[in-house]
Amino acid sequence: MSMQTTEKMNMVFEYINLDYLDMMADGDNEMKKVMLGMLFEEMPLELEKMQQLCNDSKWQELSGACHKMKSTLSFVGNDTMTNTNKTLEIMSQEETETESFPAMINTLMEMWPKVKVELQGVHDGL
Repeated sequence: MSMQTTEKMNMVFEYINLDYLDMMADGDNEMKKVMLGMLFEEMPLELEKMQQLCNDSKWQELSGACHKMKSTLSFVGNDTMTNTNKTLEIMSQEETETESFPAMINTLMEMWPKVKVELQGVHDGL
């Protein structure tokens, strides 16, 4: 194990918790790198899709997109994003308080760049 990797593993993060990613990768840094790379590709697309579904008032499709996002967010380990997505999934499925959906999606979109910076640092250190 390189010193750089050891240093990265001992870093303290403000926006992410990589316990689930570490468990899923089972110590395989290449696997972590691939998983993080997929996350960098998928997250902006999924957030954009969610925003469009909200704009189009397609609540059931939005609920489905949120459901799909749950597994992706588990790799990030950000409680704000995870809890917001979970609430949005339930509320869009029930089609309740739809006027609050844009703010929830905005929370996800505002948190993503902060999360991405920390994830990119981990990715680059692998």
